[in-house]
Amino acid sequence: MNTQRSIAALLLALVGLALAAAACTGDESAPKPTPEPPTPAPILAPSPTINPVLPEGDGEAGASVGASNPTQAGLAAEGQPEQEPPTITPVPTEARLPMAISASDGLILQATYYGVAVRPAPGVLMLHMLGSDRSSWNDLAEQLQAAGYIVLTVDLRGHGETGGAVDWTLAPDDVRAALAQLASLPGVDAAQIAVIGASIGANLGLNACADNPGCAGVVLLSPGLDYRGITTADAMARLGARPVLIAASEQDANNPADSVTLDGLAAGDHQLVIYPAAGHGTNMLTAEPGLGNVIVDWLRAYIPPPAEASEGTP
Repeated sequence: MNTQRSIAALLLALVGLALAAAACTGDESAPKPTPEPPTPAPILAPSPTINPVLPEGDGEAGASVGASNPTQAGLAAEGQPEQEPPTITPVPTEARLPMAISASDGLILQATYYGVAVRPAPGVLMLHMLGSDRSSWNDLAEQLQAAGYIVLTVDLRGHGETGGAVDWTLAPDDVRAALAQLASLPGVDAAQIAVIGASIGANLGLNACADNPGCAGVVLLSPGLDYRGITTADAMARLGARPVLIAASEQDANNPADSVTLDGLAAGDHQLVIYPAAGHGTNMLTAEPGLGNVIVDWLRAYIPPPAEASEGTP
């Protein structure tokens, strides 16, 4: 019995060894999978971005890397306007510029700015007479500019390019706004400003100057004691000791009587020039060409431009 069991156990062991050997022989004889190489990427032609080709030759086509392109740089960027809005700030190289002044009621007063190279310089505000416009001052404005003064001529409301309706109740505020604008301009000496006016412009100018501490003197052509409700006797009192030059003509309605009266009311240095038959207001500049020189010389004496400031005043 024990012999039979031993034989059975031996047979089972032999069968196990045979199966194990068969298993090993099966793994070695089975073909192993061969790894396939990766699929190569397609060969692409070099793009201009990856491999830029620089142009050759002269001119723009042959510009080197990093060179600027003024034409391209001058083009407006997306969303940017083709042209920048013009600036209203005057510069020394600009001899003459149009300007706009906002009145208290929104009306835009049209004006002309005359610049000078040597700054800071005194400023001169020029106000025309009834029925005229700022062009009546062109010759004298250029003469003052050549003498070293920054000049601002203005079309009063209802006149010239300003347009609108004539309103002498609003005109005093308009002139004050123009005087403030002149004082705020770059290069203007705000403490050395003069006002030159003709006829009702003289009345308006005297009142504006009297109420502005930076106004150093005034020139009046054919002023009146009362033009359209704009009075001057009270303004002359407010002017105090500041200097005044008055020019008038014989046979000119209420002049020279009103001019003589105003000259007598002046508390500071004052000069009165009376011509025999020169007409009214700015017309005197044409009838008496020497009047322009009188005005320039008077301003040089009391409100000298920079080149002459060291020479002193009377």
